[in-house]
Amino acid sequence: MRLFWVCLVAIIIVIGLYVTIHRVLINRATIMLRNRAQQTTDAAVNTSLKQLLGWNQTLSSQLVADVWGKGVLAFEYHFDGKNANDRLNRNQLSTALINYADQHDLAAVRPGNPVFVVTDWWEYEGILHIDVAYLLNESTVEYVRDLKRLDHHDKH
Repeated sequence: MRLFWVCLVAIIIVIGLYVTIHRVLINRATIMLRNRAQQTTDAAVNTSLKQLLGWNQTLSSQLVADVWGKGVLAFEYHFDGKNANDRLNRNQLSTALINYADQHDLAAVRPGNPVFVVTDWWEYEGILHIDVAYLLNESTVEYVRDLKRLDHHDKH
């Protein structure tokens, strides 16, 4: 009987260790993917904005809320939009991001989809906020699809 309890405790400990190690490895891989995607997206957005606006600023992004899931590769940029709004719009930035992806041989997870999608664009107190998704994984594709559904639902 004592042997049974020792084996049961050992099995529980082994399962606990496996789950913990697995979770750490998955989280580490997710963080590495997100960091690389953020660097790539930052480079694409900065290059595109420099071409469109002719400025020398370098923007750093912030991760869009984790509410949508840990694997979502969507990043927010914000800057003084007073002068930019006259010379920049969502379609121009989208086109510049598509050109950047083509020039740098970047591919989306699903062929035929754009690599970068401008998912949100708004101004608040003179600060222009732009959200850009990098469609490098299925989580981000689903995120963009959900946003389109929400936007479509709000318009009807």
